[in-house]
Amino acid sequence: MSVDKKTKTPTKIECFSSTNMLIKTLYYKKIKNFGHGIVRPSVVETNSPFHKGYKSIMIYGKITPRKFSNEVFTLKNIDKVSQLRK
Repeated sequence: MSVDKKTKTPTKIECFSSTNMLIKTLYYKKIKNFGHGIVRPSVVETNSPFHKGYKSIMIYGKITPRKFSNEVFTLKNIDKVSQLRK
């Protein structure tokens, strides 16, 4: 993982298999202040060496802060994740 020291946000993450083979690279771009103390990359681009010439791009225009109780982040509740989305 590479991190921007000023904003303390990721800039690049390389994902490897258990056999140390690169399977995906994520690039975090265009760091943006979304308000409410949220400073994050607004663009996430993913590339895979298995699919040369293809990439996925996610663009975030708005982030709304929400509070969750700690019990939400347990294996017991993982099947209820879709209920948390607005």
